[in-house]
Amino acid sequence: MRVSKLSPFQTFFYSGILSCTIAGIAYATTAQATPKAQMYAVGQASGGTIKTYKSQLGFRLDFKAPYTLDTSQEGKGILVLRNPALGPEAVGSDEPTPVNSNVQSQSSPGDKITIVSFDNPQRLSARQWAEQNKTQSFFDGKQSDYRSYSFAGKPAISYSWCGNSNCGDSVIVPSRDGRKIFVLSALYEYPGNAVRWDFKQMVGRFQLTQ
Repeated sequence: MRVSKLSPFQTFFYSGILSCTIAGIAYATTAQATPKAQMYAVGQASGGTIKTYKSQLGFRLDFKAPYTLDTSQEGKGILVLRNPALGPEAVGSDEPTPVNSNVQSQSSPGDKITIVSFDNPQRLSARQWAEQNKTQSFFDGKQSDYRSYSFAGKPAISYSWCGNSNCGDSVIVPSRDGRKIFVLSALYEYPGNAVRWDFKQMVGRFQLTQ
């Protein structure tokens, strides 16, 4: 069953599992063009080679197969990670994704992880920015209270939200100098989709460089 909004029970269940997640994605403000960042393999891990991408936007991120990184909109402040192996038919459930590696994970073709950079000239905190930029943050659609904590060495917030067509888990964090806001999000159609767990692991390897 596809969902556009989580039930109270689902909200309670997933808020305990997702310790660092949530927020919206919209069109980012245009960033100045700089030399293209490079992607390179840095080690091996179960399930594939870990790759590190150092972005011109001011961060670096580790990821591994089956995800691929789309940098075509990096000049606009947007990076997108997708699993190209997802088929055309949506497969979803209201239940958590299986933890048994022998069971196929639940997924939908629209599942993706995004990192969006926004200018923050007033150097607002993560919470202030989310409250003042609700179109980009989906702060009004959050399914429970936000969580405040230290992320990548900076004060950040995370929450789960639902919009008209899909839901998301997001982390909002300022850059080191506070002049930018980064919105990291997992977007999904079903609350049990594996992209939510993949996102939780991936954001733990997110590092600010500026």
